[in-house]
Amino acid sequence: MARTLVLTDLARRDLRDIHAYIAAESPANADAFLADLTARIEWIAEDGFTGVPRDHISEGLRAFPYRRRCIYFRHEQTRTLVLRVVHGAQDVEQMQF
Repeated sequence: MARTLVLTDLARRDLRDIHAYIAAESPANADAFLADLTARIEWIAEDGFTGVPRDHISEGLRAFPYRRRCIYFRHEQTRTLVLRVVHGAQDVEQMQF
């Protein structure tokens, strides 16, 4: 079931930070990486992909690892809410969701 995709302010900041980090070495690679990552985020909402439960971090939180990043989201009745997009090596248990 396709849902409306909503990115929180934190998720938008994460994406900007990812882009800036990669762009320091290669703006073209940063653009390509973000386009691919954004397409995967859109797919999660369109496909209704369930991801992996992360209830131990926050009730109802789901995760999808992709290209050394992890997309954290919640499916609600009519929308998919993307909360964070972080590097897989980061300690997410200390993060705000």
